[in-house]
Amino acid sequence: MPGHPARARPPHTVRPRASPPPGRRTAAARLARPHGIQVQAWGALARGRFTSGADSPAARLVADLALRKGTTPETVLLWWLQRHPAAVVPVVGTTRPGRILACRDAVHRAPDLSREEWYELWVDARGAPLP
Repeated sequence: MPGHPARARPPHTVRPRASPPPGRRTAAARLARPHGIQVQAWGALARGRFTSGADSPAARLVADLALRKGTTPETVLLWWLQRHPAAVVPVVGTTRPGRILACRDAVHRAPDLSREEWYELWVDARGAPLP
């Protein structure tokens, strides 16, 4: 019901989008950085697209990195965000305790991805080489 106090939103709030349009993902980070605005990645685990037995080059790389680093695929994804030049803060959007527990190394260990591993994961997730 319009104007109902329980449903009113302050005029300065912005409703988050489920997924920004292509090309806007990096634009937001690029615009926020010079102003000291912290970028947050909502749903940072991508609904299991790279962790839940998916069969894509990126999912295979995430699984391989997790095995080599002695951690979980969820942690690898969070490390990738933590190493992002925009200092992205991941927000895990799950209520499943097992999924939250799988992220624990991202809190208790420093990101353990080399620049080469980070870049390779970016390229594989994009599905296309970077310019």
